[in-house]
Order: sequence, then C-alpha cells, then structure tokens
Amino acid sequence: MTYNERLIHYATAPRATAGQITKFIDGDFVITWAGRLRGVFVKIGDDFTFDTKDDALALARRYRQECIDEAKAKGLIDA
Repeated sequence: MTYNERLIHYATAPRATAGQITKFIDGDFVITWAGRLRGVFVKIGDDFTFDTKDDALALARRYRQECIDEAKAKGLIDA
C-alpha cells in the first residue's frame, strides 16, 4: 500500500477504537490503552499508550482527523 492509499484508508475509518496492551514491568502486569483505527494501533509522536481508554480514543480520533486534513489538502478525498 502506498502512502496515499494508507492516508485514505485511515482518513475514511468509520470509527476509532481502543485496545488494551498488557506489559510486564518489574514483576507485575500493567494494563495500558492504545488507540486503533481499522484494527491497527496508531500513534502520534511518542504518544502510544495511555492509562485511560478515553485518552487512547482521543489520540485515535486526532490521528484520523490529521489524515482527513492531509488527504483533503492533497485532493485525495472530497472537501
């Protein structure tokens, strides 16, 4: 998939979701949340995992909006 195809793929995602990630830290299992679009974990910068589901959803929605804005600017999707 080319960059533009991926851009359209994520820009047209019907909804953002969040999934749990379990890490093993200092002998304990720690559950964190990560945002997803179309079943794929997404991140912006260093932000990837969060303590709350709402924060992870907000990141996924922000990622989708950035994809929409870039795709519109490139003329890949209708404004």
